[in-house]
Amino acid sequence: LMKVIPLKAIPNQRLSVNLEGVNWTLTIKAGRHAMYLDIERESEVIAVGMRAVANGPIIPYRYLTDGTNLAFITENDDLPWYESFDRTQSLIIWSDDGLTTNTGGD
Repeated sequence: LMKVIPLKAIPNQRLSVNLEGVNWTLTIKAGRHAMYLDIERESEVIAVGMRAVANGPIIPYRYLTDGTNLAFITENDDLPWYESFDRTQSLIIWSDDGLTTNTGGD
């Protein structure tokens, strides 16, 4: 399951998104040369000051999110930057629904 999170082209924003009944709160802030995120899942802090990277998972450890993650999708691997949020960059959240290959025993 994947959902695009609507972003505004403003330097600092806080938004909530619901994925499969789980509430996520994202605070996105512009730093000097990069965007940073604070991420909460059901009011539990998952990450603070996580640097936004392009075209890859933002949350580094799967155990923090039960298989849900976020990513900025950008053109030409550009770093996420608020001025491009409503044009050439978007933020997605997805859950793998347990469909990934299970490398451990059942």
